[in-house]
Amino acid sequence: MECNRCTVCFIVCVMIVGLYITILAFAIKEGSRKIPVPKIELASMDFTVQNITQTRLSAKWDLSIRIPDNLPGQYICLQGELQASFLYKNVTLATSSPQKYYNLKRNNPQLLKVSAVVSGEDVGGLLGKDIMEDIKEKKEVQFGSRFSLTDCREKTTGFMSYACDEVTLRFKPGLEMKATVFGNHPKCINF
Repeated sequence: MECNRCTVCFIVCVMIVGLYITILAFAIKEGSRKIPVPKIELASMDFTVQNITQTRLSAKWDLSIRIPDNLPGQYICLQGELQASFLYKNVTLATSSPQKYYNLKRNNPQLLKVSAVVSGEDVGGLLGKDIMEDIKEKKEVQFGSRFSLTDCREKTTGFMSYACDEVTLRFKPGLEMKATVFGNHPKCINF
């Protein structure tokens, strides 16, 4: 009788441990599934030369990103902050101040805009000369961009950060001070 009781207890313990392991494995599997990171598009980028000399450059970037209709509420806060950086040859030239947004609407694609200014003191040396040469000789220049948005995913805090491929900005004839996107809009990936 004692032996049967031990056997039953052993079988029950094995079943409980097996059930516990199954539940734990399921919880780990479910927890490891990442919510797919949404694709955000660079809708436009404008580059306006405010002042240019042989040795100095002052300019302004205007960036618009397209928020897809499935983002607000699940990923990006309906109210939050947007901040962008502009790069030339992978060197950051300017970073915007954080700009608040308030009116994102659920299930509605929208544009968010941000701007940054760079002065002559910021764009000096070899990089500044390269940019000025691109502007004066090629009538186009390539910039990269990065931006971050307030993250509203469950159990997260902070920001979702994106990096965009370089984009070619071309100056239109007669408008040698303002360049807009030429060709395909770059892809932006979450990092």
